[in-house]
Amino acid sequence: MVDPVRLFLLINYYYGRIMGVINFEIDVATGRAKVSRKATFYAALINILIFSAMPLLARGQLWNLFWKDGKNAFHQNVFLILNVLRITCVLLIMLSRWWSRHQIVRLIGQFRRLTLKQPQVMKLWRRGVISKFTTGVLTEVIHMIVTLKGLQDILNLDLIVSVLGFHLLIALLNIILSQYYFALLHVHSEYVLFNEELRSILAETESLERDHRMGVRNLRSCVLADRLDNLARLQSELQTLINRMTRIFGIQSLCIGVISYMTIVAANYYIFVFNRHDTAAVPLLRRDNFLLIFGIFFHMADSTITFSIAYYLLDQHAALRHLIVQNTSFPPDMDLRLQKAFEAFQLQLIRNPLKLSAMGLFNIRREIIVTMLSSIVKHSIILIQYDLENF
Repeated sequence: MVDPVRLFLLINYYYGRIMGVINFEIDVATGRAKVSRKATFYAALINILIFSAMPLLARGQLWNLFWKDGKNAFHQNVFLILNVLRITCVLLIMLSRWWSRHQIVRLIGQFRRLTLKQPQVMKLWRRGVISKFTTGVLTEVIHMIVTLKGLQDILNLDLIVSVLGFHLLIALLNIILSQYYFALLHVHSEYVLFNEELRSILAETESLERDHRMGVRNLRSCVLADRLDNLARLQSELQTLINRMTRIFGIQSLCIGVISYMTIVAANYYIFVFNRHDTAAVPLLRRDNFLLIFGIFFHMADSTITFSIAYYLLDQHAALRHLIVQNTSFPPDMDLRLQKAFEAFQLQLIRNPLKLSAMGLFNIRREIIVTMLSSIVKHSIILIQYDLENF
């Protein structure tokens, strides 16, 4: 029977290869990544072809079809700026993947070795991989169907090329996002296992107090100290891996954040524009278009799944730190080696807090959501006020 998780990951990998996002090869049997001439040549060719055609999107010809004679320059300029920003960010991300290619290959190798040490981590990917793949595919397919349905009466070759180019840009962003999501999902799953192991160690440590057989107790203490040292070593390796991944994908994180922010602000503004001016020239944006509603729903679900994994990861790290730090009192007769193992792990977590940042400009944390929502509302209102005053 085909494993859906493996199937979805393979589809994502080959989709990335076809689109030129992945510029190296991965042996699907062993998981080993390597740089090859064939992968380099193909990815370079696809990248050149894609970005040679991207300036056509920035001209905004496709968007003109959505407006009647009452269109104005400001509406078009907002869309033009958004498209230019998207193209620029995707270009920067693709270029960063080229100059960081060897680092990404080594990063994949380190993830592979970490998985071999704890193969049970793959079982924890299941729900995350399936949900991300399903919402991502449905979002892309529904958006494509809605666009073609709205333009079916005026379709021609030039328009089809423009539509495909527009959705190609969206597809590139989705592939990039999904790969970063799968990397964070792997790290999150590792932390789930860390917490389970630490809870088990703490429970067995407490049971030592009830064991009055000195020889057995000393032996169990040594085993627990070894398990705790191994857990501390794995956590240190994983956190080093996270820091390296954050540096490698710093530009990607920043660009994705900027694109998402600007897209939401622009979407809020255009929802107001369409309702106020009734300027939709095609049935793509009718209120009774349930397919569009489903598309928006799956897009929001996909965005929530993608961005929430970082916060879940931080929650798991905080839970690990809480578990180890709250157990600071040891019985006087505890084995000295086990006590030192606990103290060393506590010090390790306190001295090296986990931070996810975007090029060091800001750290990703839950508090930033409120700040971003407030900023999105403020800038959406500014655009709407400008429209009310001038149009």
